[in-house]
Amino acid sequence: MLAATGLEWRAARRALAGTGVEAVRCGVGLRSWEPPSPPLPALITCGLAGGLRADLRPGTVVVASSVAYEEGEWVACDPRWVDALVAGARACGHEAVVGPMVTAHHLVAGAARNAWAERGFVAAEMETALLASTGAPLGSLRVVLDAPSREMSARWSRPALAALDPRRGGETLWLAARAPGCARLAARCVARGLERWTR
Repeated sequence: MLAATGLEWRAARRALAGTGVEAVRCGVGLRSWEPPSPPLPALITCGLAGGLRADLRPGTVVVASSVAYEEGEWVACDPRWVDALVAGARACGHEAVVGPMVTAHHLVAGAARNAWAERGFVAAEMETALLASTGAPLGSLRVVLDAPSREMSARWSRPALAALDPRRGGETLWLAARAPGCARLAARCVARGLERWTR
């Protein structure tokens, strides 16, 4: 399981304790990840996402059916993992929204959010499609943190600077309250999906 940030990785590591599955902190946009030597196992990304559709609210569980680069190349997720992750979310009491996710270069906000939604994408993240070159089976489960109904500033592409900006004070408090719970939920859902996979 790959998690981009320290928050997401710590949640994943706790949820996977004792399962034999490794949680790896890969960095935003895979900046700190080196793929292991082939043959590769399945690669599952887990953590937070930006919701794109107007009907998605913070806390919604989303499972990728496919992922695409901003440049337009689509990659199908492994259907067995899609089913397992949906089952994992259901075991945690959540009905996952299944659909395409876009792997963006930056946080998606404002008009860009609506533009991606109009193209059929349900959520935006920054890692999964970048894994396509490994040839490994892919899966992704995310929990929506910000959404059209509760949007964060694009300045959070640089969290350290945004947190110091007094104009972002409300967003900082909201993120501190919501992000840890969303990260834990994503990790629990994936862990329960792994249980289904190993049955």
